[in-house]
Parts: sequence; C-alpha cells; structure tokens
Amino acid sequence: MKYYIKASEIYSEEKILKNNNLLIEDTVIKSINYSITEDIEIIDLTQYKVLPGLIDMHIHGVNNYDTMDSTYESLNEISKYLTRKGVTAFLPTTMTVKWEDILYAVDNINKAIKQGVEGANILGAYIEGPYITKEHKGAQPKEYIRELNINDLKELIYKSDETIKVLTIAPEKEGAERAIEYLTQRNIQVSMGHTNATFEQTEQAIKSGAKIGVHTFNGMRGLHHREPGVVGAILSIDDVYAELIADTIHVHPQVMKILVKCKSADKICLITDSMRASGLKDGEYILGGQKVIVKDSIPRLKSGSLAGSTLNLINGVKNMIIHVGVNPLDAVHMASLVPAKILKMDDKIGSIKENKKANFTVIDDDFNVVMTIIEGEIVYKKL
Repeated sequence: MKYYIKASEIYSEEKILKNNNLLIEDTVIKSINYSITEDIEIIDLTQYKVLPGLIDMHIHGVNNYDTMDSTYESLNEISKYLTRKGVTAFLPTTMTVKWEDILYAVDNINKAIKQGVEGANILGAYIEGPYITKEHKGAQPKEYIRELNINDLKELIYKSDETIKVLTIAPEKEGAERAIEYLTQRNIQVSMGHTNATFEQTEQAIKSGAKIGVHTFNGMRGLHHREPGVVGAILSIDDVYAELIADTIHVHPQVMKILVKCKSADKICLITDSMRASGLKDGEYILGGQKVIVKDSIPRLKSGSLAGSTLNLINGVKNMIIHVGVNPLDAVHMASLVPAKILKMDDKIGSIKENKKANFTVIDDDFNVVMTIIEGEIVYKKL
C-alpha cells in the first residue's frame, strides 16, 4: 500500500504545513513535503485539514455501549463509533463497581486487544476506581470503594495480562505511596482523582510516581488560598499532566484559561470521560448500575452530580481553540501527542512525523470529521 495525501493544512509535530503532502507507505508516514513524482494514488484533501489521529485516553462508552458491559461486541462497537468522530485509539475505562466485575472487564479488554477491533485501536485499560474516597466520588458508587491492597493489584494486573495503562488512586488512601511505587515500577501510570487529599498528600503521591490529575477540577478537593488541595498541586507542580473535559460544562472556559496559564500545553490532556449516552438522544441511561438522566446532552445522577459527558474529542479541541484561545496546533496535540506521551507511545503514534503510524483525523473548517485513517487504512469517510 502506497499513496499520497494532499491537504490545505497538515498539522505536523513541529508546525502547521500549508498546501502540503504526505507519502504513506504500508502503515507509516514515509515522508512529509514529498515531491509527487511517482504515478501512484493521490488522496486529494485540499479542502480539508489533516490532523494526527486523536487519542481518547479516558472514555467509558458511547452509542449505548459501555466498557463495563464486558463484551467484545461493546468494545468493538465503541471502537467503530469513535472512528466517525476522528478517534484512532482509546483506553476503555472502568468504574467503581463489584471487584469481580472489574476483573471481568479488564479480562475482556485484554481479549479484545488480542482479537482486534474494527475501528479505533484499543491501547490498554484505564482503571478509574475503586481506590477512591467518598467525599468526591462523583458518579462512582460508594458501596464498592475499596482500600488499597497489593495483592488486589497483582490480581488485577494478572487478569489484564499486563494491558493496564493507567490506574486511579486517591492520594490520601492508606498505603497509597507503596501502591503508586508498585504500579509505576510496572509501567502503569497512576492518576489522582475522586479524592479529598490535601496539597501535602498529593505532593507526596507525585513524589512517589503519580503523574496525572483525573478530569482536573472535577472529583477533587478544590483550590483554597490556605490549603491548595489537589487542584493546587496539579496547577503548581510542573511534572503533572492535567486531564481536562473541555465541554465548557464540567469546567468554565475562564477556568480552562487559568489551567492553560498555569500548565504548559504539553501537560494538558483532553479527554471525553464520555458515557453510553454519547451520540444518543436525551433520556434515561445506566452508568455503573446507577440511573443517569441526560438533558440537553448533559448526564447527571438524580442527586445532580455530573455523570461523565457526551462530548466528542474533536469538539473538545474546537472548544480549546474557540473558547480558550489556545493555539490550534497545541489544542490538537492535547488530544493526540500529549496522551501518547503519557502512555509512552509517542515514538509510534500521537503526531504527524516521518516513520510514525499513518493515523490521521481529517476535518473541515467547522471541525466536522470527514475522514479517519488508521495505520494507512481509511476506516471512515464522509466526503
């Protein structure tokens, strides 16, 4: 397989290239700004923008399917749906539910990875809970919150066949430091969320190896001028990545601006945290065994607590550009290169660079996805 792509704009790793082209050979980007001399197929995208394939690092479900369904069909359908929204890779994300159900879910994710899916690639599992605290549990059922136990973690890793990429821990949990060290030694990234930790507790977790703030500002102790809390630690400690649900509902645009001012662009990771109602009409849905009411595309529990989102990742990129004023290339990389770096996969995916995977999200000027390419193959087209 060998072909050219011509486009009005190509969002390369270094800059936005105007009226340029790419040479694709097999599954990789062979050359950028290559003179078209060979008589091979040309995909003409001169009316469109070619972005690196988007990566949704934190997503529960879409289109009435959920990770906790624990079936191949659900993960495959999520995978196929995501290609229509420009997502080329993702981490199916679990919830705080019965321990046996979490084990079953990670086993299912591992089997789906091995079997292969028809759309966006599954990069591994994201374990959100059960090692959280009730004060900021959000839409996580409190009856299934667990205390940290290394034997539990061993069982979880074994069941997943070492496909877990990220695991959430509330820094104030007893045994948090030891658990974080244990996980990071096994190349599992630790995120901090659904937590009421103090600044000092969060700082100690970061020193132990935790590096990600879960959907920053949501599900965590907020910023206070005498107790900076989890938010204060994420904002002020440079090494920490900040997940952000950029739907302008979970976080006000002005607060998103504050985050951008505090963190460098390469430390902000756009996520959707979407649940099964994403892509569907308003109504009643289930998340972690709990009834969720979706009104005006906003999912909430009966208590009023937000229950994930119905955001598409490309719209999060759009919101960062339009509502926050982020440089377009930086905004795109927040949903591609940054998650790839967090997962230590940026040598192969996450940006448009020679010898990386030919994963592309093609959009029009209104951020509508018109084509998705994964490893050189067109998996979605609406031209």
